[in-house]
Amino acid sequence: MTRTVLDTELQALKAQIIQLGNLVDDALGKALEALETGDLAMSGLVIEADVVIDSLRAAVEEHTIRLLTLQQPLGGRDLRYLTSALSIAGDLERTGDGAEGIAQIILRMTPLRTPAASNNGVDRIKGDDEGNSALSEASIMRGMLELGKQARRVLQGTIKAFEALDAKSARFIWEEDDVVDVCYHLVRHDLMNMMAAAHAIPVLRNDSFALQRATYLLWIAHKLERVADHSGNICERIVFIVEGETSIKRAEES
Repeated sequence: MTRTVLDTELQALKAQIIQLGNLVDDALGKALEALETGDLAMSGLVIEADVVIDSLRAAVEEHTIRLLTLQQPLGGRDLRYLTSALSIAGDLERTGDGAEGIAQIILRMTPLRTPAASNNGVDRIKGDDEGNSALSEASIMRGMLELGKQARRVLQGTIKAFEALDAKSARFIWEEDDVVDVCYHLVRHDLMNMMAAAHAIPVLRNDSFALQRATYLLWIAHKLERVADHSGNICERIVFIVEGETSIKRAEES
């Protein structure tokens, strides 16, 4: 294969991966919108989109393997790009699975909504003696949506860094995982407090489904946190493609 033809094939593969990333980003955005609004139709769209995401991931893998097996020899960067493409497609597909999982959880939570759950006074946990503000499902949801916003920002930055093959941006985005981790730990802390016996028992007297909803919210928070983890993996591969380093940390230390 001539260099020109190979470059064309590599560009086509890159376009497929970017398309996959954009589909995943759109699915995550719709999942967050459904979480905020309770829109079940939007949740259904996310679930349906997962089939397309899975199909495109398979197409990326098939294209990559074909180039690896049939178009040798390849230069060092070409080989790094193709081997990384498999990993990047996998992380994007798993991020899409996370968005689909959030949509599924939203559907499961819907029957657990009760009149008590919408009563701001019932699902509220009083503040402590140190002056910390009261907790409620509404306040936790605000933190959850902020977590989702930060996770999606990291994902979008990762897609842009891949499109430009920008190792410097990839390192910066990888560091942004700390922001997502902080948001996740805050949400998890509040949910664990809400589920603690001293707080949960009074709530359960008025709303028997409160702990089930809190558990589902904890699952959603974990899936959002994993978005940034998968993005970090992709950023590592970007650095590897460009510089040949196998780890962002090692590249920073050298």
